[in-house]
Amino acid sequence: MTPLTPEDILTYIYKIQLNFDNSYQTSSINERKLLISSWYEILCKYPKEICDKAITNTLRKASFAPRIGDIVNEIENILNADSKSDEELWAELMNVTAKVYDISRYLKYEQYFKNATSKLRDIYEGLSGELKLYVVNISTLIEISELPRESLPYEKARFFKQMPVLRRHAEEKQTAKKLLESISEVKKLPDNK
Repeated sequence: MTPLTPEDILTYIYKIQLNFDNSYQTSSINERKLLISSWYEILCKYPKEICDKAITNTLRKASFAPRIGDIVNEIENILNADSKSDEELWAELMNVTAKVYDISRYLKYEQYFKNATSKLRDIYEGLSGELKLYVVNISTLIEISELPRESLPYEKARFFKQMPVLRRHAEEKQTAKKLLESISEVKKLPDNK
């Protein structure tokens, strides 16, 4: 993937200006530089190829000159195209709960414990990564499978409320991890004194 440059940002702004009259008019060089630097600051963490696609998609759909937030939303849509929606994740969870419930009944019998534990581990490992943000371990999976039927609407509401928060937290952890890695790389560079 190619890193984004300020020249790419200028190209995006020109494309928008060509498609929408009077959009992003700047009255001075300083305003133009500020516009480019503010867009670059927001978009530089994304690869150029993704940004190019997002600009094209956004222009194709736009009735008005797109703003930076519209472009970022399109970038996120492109990046998350393969991820499951909350509805799909909830359906995935509900698909395994009956099986988990049945298998977990065998945990109290010593002769079946090892086999039941292995089957539960396989089910848990088969869950999508995003669902594992909510169902953090096998015990939680068992607890959800044991919920009474009348409690499921409350659990579902909690699930839909928590998933965006959990996703954001996971993204922040990834960003922090990348930042720490880049800092440690900088520390490894020899002094240029």
